Amino acid sequence: MTTPDPRLFLSTTRAAELLAVHPSTVKRWCNSGSLRADKTGGGHRRIPLDEALRWARREGIPTFLDPFHPWEANVWLALSEVEEGAGFRRLENLALTWLAQGESDLLARLLYETARHPAVPLTTFLDRFLQGFMRRVGEEWERGRLQVGEEHMASQVVQEVLFRLRPGWDRLDGRSFSGGGPAQEAPPVALVGAMEGDEHALGALAVRLVLEHHGWRVYYLGPNVPLEDFATIQRAQAASLVCISLSPPKSTPDVVRAVRVLGELYRPQYPYALALGGSVGNPDPVDLHPGPFEDLFLARSSEELVRWLEGRASAGKAAPPPPVPLSSRRIA
Repeated sequence: MTTPDPRLFLSTTRAAELLAVHPSTVKRWCNSGSLRADKTGGGHRRIPLDEALRWARREGIPTFLDPFHPWEANVWLALSEVEEGAGFRRLENLALTWLAQGESDLLARLLYETARHPAVPLTTFLDRFLQGFMRRVGEEWERGRLQVGEEHMASQVVQEVLFRLRPGWDRLDGRSFSGGGPAQEAPPVALVGAMEGDEHALGALAVRLVLEHHGWRVYYLGPNVPLEDFATIQRAQAASLVCISLSPPKSTPDVVRAVRVLGELYRPQYPYALALGGSVGNPDPVDLHPGPFEDLFLARSSEELVRWLEGRASAGKAAPPPPVPLSSRRIA
């Protein structure tokens, strides 16, 4: 007989987090007998996850697990492993399973809830879970276990989730995604896009998301953007930051060329910092010098980009507001 995973039996605190109530409320429900709880040898209450979910449905209490029925336990265990520092492997496996089954809505919800989990910083979600998932999608396609259409489906789902994670994406009052109101100081402006010849948008979309959650107003130019357009639009919008994403097969020569061309098009009266990220290779410092830019940075992850921006802020350069939290609620 298989021993049930102990993580499927919740303490009153964990149950309270799931049900979005105070632990004393859960204890009161248990004491009245309306919510079943077992007792450990030490006298501590343990509430089966399925019992907590039945109680929530009966009482009309929504939980983040509701959309995953009948997979609630799988999602709970996968997120529990993340909380415990065990990594994202179980989450990736679940995501791949739903992708192969054509369950795109479940896949989208899983990505969305993972990004909103308080134990998962945005940069960790992007650099570890999302990149890990997409890397495994590519590996499964190479092995013939996924079709081209399924790989495209994964990319489309990720794009939709990245859009929904933008701060203020669902507002219809015309305010900017950076959250700036008419009485607030104007946010710093950035341009983001993928280099010409690069049709992959996910890296640039991730950068846009990071910048917007750090208070920037972002002009997103999309994939396959000519370098001359970056220069022209930077001047037109007075952007203080230009971020260019590069995906394989882009490599070191493309990085060097981008810096050279943009350096030639640079106008001192419209200063900006330049950040290139993704498949940036290892350019020789002799070939890649700062040039006329306020700053030049090669980022291999969104976490590196954030550290660079924070370093610039501490040095008295363009200082963005603090990050916007993805969610104020707690997910057990």
